[in-house]
Amino acid sequence: MTAKRMTWEEMVKTYPDMWVAVANPVMDGDSPDILEGDVVATVSDDDIGDYEVDHIGEGLKYCRTTDSGWNGMFYADFSITTV
Repeated sequence: MTAKRMTWEEMVKTYPDMWVAVANPVMDGDSPDILEGDVVATVSDDDIGDYEVDHIGEGLKYCRTTDSGWNGMFYADFSITTV
């Protein structure tokens, strides 16, 4: 995907229920909200973890365009040690 400069409202309308990877974001003050930026990729819920790992250090911001309503844990490893 070639990067495309978009407002947050355009991202939500164009890529519903997806994660957007955004370069050169303009943020809303100190909040995590993206106002606009260059969309470099759109990623599904299933693939966002791997995508983030593969692009560490690239300065991208990630945000889901719509709330999923899903709550849970990712890649949890539990162990109990008794002594």
